[in-house]
Amino acid sequence: MNEHHEAVQEFWRWYQSRRAEFDALTGPAAPFWDVALGHMKLLDEHLWFELSTPDGGAREFIITAEGHVETFPLVDAIVALAPKITGWHFIALKPPMGFDFTTTYEGIRFDPRGMWFLPLESSSRPHDLGLRVGVPNFTKDIERQASNAVAVILDTAMGERTAALDIQHLEVSTLPESPAIHGYIELRELPTYIERRKQRNRVA
Repeated sequence: MNEHHEAVQEFWRWYQSRRAEFDALTGPAAPFWDVALGHMKLLDEHLWFELSTPDGGAREFIITAEGHVETFPLVDAIVALAPKITGWHFIALKPPMGFDFTTTYEGIRFDPRGMWFLPLESSSRPHDLGLRVGVPNFTKDIERQASNAVAVILDTAMGERTAALDIQHLEVSTLPESPAIHGYIELRELPTYIERRKQRNRVA
């Protein structure tokens, strides 16, 4: 990332020159949000950021590549070069938040706590992991929304790095009536399943 070093330093110099506006920033509705995002995208078009709300404690500034794996090293470099600023904590990529939430995508509510997954293995690529996620309210009419919602759910629940690097294929389907009988596992067990699978692959 040496070629980006000076550009990253320039971004952080600009950040510090606009510190008061960042301190006051609460969400994307504020005009300064687009200004800040525009400066970040000068480094890479895939970059985005999220901020925690002011609550009296240190605020989180999360820099995300929106799942684009090739940009992960740049995100790591940006955070590594971040200045030490009291009241701010800079984080590379979205951290894991767990599955205790719901999300609404294009007006349709999705609850990961009711979802199950079926591992899909490939004999030609045994180290790749595919998932078929059973969605309780799934119909073919909402396949696109369900696919996008599940991708967002995994990104949020497991963290951006794990969701992008540990899952090579993702599809959605109707949830069978008795999912466990059909080999499905509760979605909240996915992090444990992935870790155990990695251990098996290391042993093999």
